Amino acid sequence: MQVAKILEILNSISPFELQEVWDNCGLILGDSNAEFQRIYLSLEVTLPLLEKMESNALLITHHPLIFSPLKQLNFAQYPAKLLQLAIQKNIQLIAMHTNFDKTHFGEYVTREILGVQTYTKQDFLIRFVWEDSIESLCAHIKKKLHLNPLKYTESNHKNTQNVALVTGSGGSFIRNLVGIDCLITGDVKYHEAMEAQALGINVIDCGHYELECYFGEILSPILTNYGYKAIILDSQNPFNFV
Repeated sequence: MQVAKILEILNSISPFELQEVWDNCGLILGDSNAEFQRIYLSLEVTLPLLEKMESNALLITHHPLIFSPLKQLNFAQYPAKLLQLAIQKNIQLIAMHTNFDKTHFGEYVTREILGVQTYTKQDFLIRFVWEDSIESLCAHIKKKLHLNPLKYTESNHKNTQNVALVTGSGGSFIRNLVGIDCLITGDVKYHEAMEAQALGINVIDCGHYELECYFGEILSPILTNYGYKAIILDSQNPFNFV
């Protein structure tokens, strides 16, 4: 099995050219001409996952291990410590981040996890109608995503009919939302929540990990259709809740 063939398949289902200019998708570490014995899928590259993986493998993740150019490789620090182990075990790394957000993630969470079948999509943004209260929407999300507790910001605009969903971290979308009563996303900052209140937009913050832990679940059957079997590795949420 050759890395170049997998890159070709991944590019056909979610073109790497769709990634944002600040992003770093595609082959992160390795050689496109290299061969591998196994495919692993994970949301993140983590040290426990690399230690668990067998050598001569390909790891496809959602989040890139390297976002910006590295000025040094200090193997006692992140991400160089992880890169060192990956190189030692001859593990190739591929990331599918904002391109995959635009082509797969939002739709999957909306349809398969939240059970909403009627929606529209534009890049990162999924829109659908919720014919009930903000409280009922929160209860639905808590049940479907197995969340307890769930953080949300309630504006003076109680209507939640027109809903938008952005997987990952979508707080920066708030000021550009038009005709939206409620935004479902993760990693909302304090001042983004204040801005949403001023604009009359309710915000439901599900958490970053909680909205994107389905990466392997989405990609595995796609690769199976192309004749490749992948092993899903569950990277753990770095946050604990008490």
